[in-house]
Amino acid sequence: MKRVVAFLASGFFLLFSITVLFFEPKVIASALLGYFTSSFILLASMRSYRRVVEKGVMNQMVMDERDAIDKVEDPYELFDEEESDEKSPPKDLVEVVKEERSRLKGRSFVETLKDSRASLAPYRLLSYAVMIVGFVFLQRNHLLSIFPYLIALTLPIVVVVATLSLFEKDID
Repeated sequence: MKRVVAFLASGFFLLFSITVLFFEPKVIASALLGYFTSSFILLASMRSYRRVVEKGVMNQMVMDERDAIDKVEDPYELFDEEESDEKSPPKDLVEVVKEERSRLKGRSFVETLKDSRASLAPYRLLSYAVMIVGFVFLQRNHLLSIFPYLIALTLPIVVVVATLSLFEKDID
């Protein structure tokens, strides 16, 4: 995590240097705010998912290979990589739809919150609020230059992916 923060900070200073040397103040403000808010969102997301995993390990939860999103998108494991030797008989489409509706209706609000713990973390919500307030500030003060803002939003993602893939440890 420290390495990611160091690379994000380096990217920020590089972006700052380039924009100050070559662009007008409107582009500088848009690019720097976009980069900062995107970095803040990425770091908050990484931290929230890390805490969820650590709590699961502390509580000795059995980790299912399928996450909540995968269960929603592929409830019957039709697109799993592993093929089972046993072929289950095909189910009637009406029966499958009824089962899925009854399963989704049976979920309580608390169960839904448990599945979305990482996405409702306070610092993650705060980071999105900072992004929205920053965007509105730029727009209202006529400082928003949308193209540099959008490019700056994607740069931290590229930096984090490159950093994590560059320093990935081999488990073999």
